[in-house]
Amino acid sequence: MSDYSWKEMMAVVFSREIQDTDKITSGAHTEIFFAATMLAQKTHAPNLKLQLGGSVTLCQVTDIEVDELPKTSTGYELIRYAESVHDHPDTFLFYGAPGGKDYYKDGSEFRDVNHFWFADKFFVGGIQADKWGNTNMIGLAGKDGKMSFRGPGTIGINDIAIGVRDTYVFLTAHDKRRLVDKVDYISHPGKKVCRDNEFYGGGPKWIVTPKCIFDFDPDTLEARLAQLFPGVTVDDVKANTGFAVNVARKLDTVQPPTKDELDALRNEVDKTGVLRH
Repeated sequence: MSDYSWKEMMAVVFSREIQDTDKITSGAHTEIFFAATMLAQKTHAPNLKLQLGGSVTLCQVTDIEVDELPKTSTGYELIRYAESVHDHPDTFLFYGAPGGKDYYKDGSEFRDVNHFWFADKFFVGGIQADKWGNTNMIGLAGKDGKMSFRGPGTIGINDIAIGVRDTYVFLTAHDKRRLVDKVDYISHPGKKVCRDNEFYGGGPKWIVTPKCIFDFDPDTLEARLAQLFPGVTVDDVKANTGFAVNVARKLDTVQPPTKDELDALRNEVDKTGVLRH
């Protein structure tokens, strides 16, 4: 990936997942995600709805010049991009999809309900992720069983996890400390927890790292290697993953960013090159 960084690759991957009518939200430290959302708005999804910071909703940057990527989605300076702003408690009072699972049925009567806070997609990071897609932002357990390192915490993630159709876990490093057989604590439930508890969100769709994309086996619900980033090998992924890596029957390589995607990303979204370093 000499012509682009893994951060740019990840932003492009997420941008391609975003559709024009999607409603989207994310965690707090989200330069990669925010770049992906802005890139999608400026290239193919001008009508997507974005919630940031628990209070800023319907952000729209399609025709706006953004000088620098924000470092966090919780900064109040983001209000400048908002079509509307709401109190944080309102967000969670109205977060679930109207009609629950029925919202996603073809011809659903709930599709036309004006429901500002509901999200189709959620992007979440973590200190750890395991083979079930559970993520941990709470902390790390020491040898004595007590917490040895405290993370940012759950910050309302479970309210989102049970009601969002597609969630994407992303890690900013791919090593055995991050990708583990079992997380020390669960801040966002994985596939098995969501299936066992019949959450209509269904758990994460992907785990995305600087090396690859894991999806989940529909039968076992365990993570499996589905796509490699350009230049990465299966052996490289296996050597740096803390759980046994199952490989999908059809293993793909992620398509590199196109010239148009990189031009838009670097000239309209990330002008200062935050994602290039």
